[in-house]
Amino acid sequence: MNLTPLKNIFNRIFGRWDDTPNDQQYYVKILFALISALVCGLAGPAFAGTRGVIFGFLVYILALFVIRFLLEIDLETLGGTQKMITNSLVSYLMLWVVLWTLMYAFTISPEILATL
Repeated sequence: MNLTPLKNIFNRIFGRWDDTPNDQQYYVKILFALISALVCGLAGPAFAGTRGVIFGFLVYILALFVIRFLLEIDLETLGGTQKMITNSLVSYLMLWVVLWTLMYAFTISPEILATL
């Protein structure tokens, strides 16, 4: 499978932070948190609960693959695999949950709120 077009896209977006790999991985995770929150929030009740949580964690894993294989960041510069996973995990979770909650609150119809 040829991943060169995807590598070019991600390098064009995040290439300006080549000299600081920690910043680069932070911005990748934040972008994926925004995407995940938008999908979960706009899907409304279909992604409420466990489906949304599973989707959010799968998107986080996808962000890790982007960092490792598409941006080709050396793990030693990040401090190893464990540091790649745990660095900016809290930022990802907080942004994802807050945006998801806000979007979900504004997408619920008044009829559903009246039954609660």
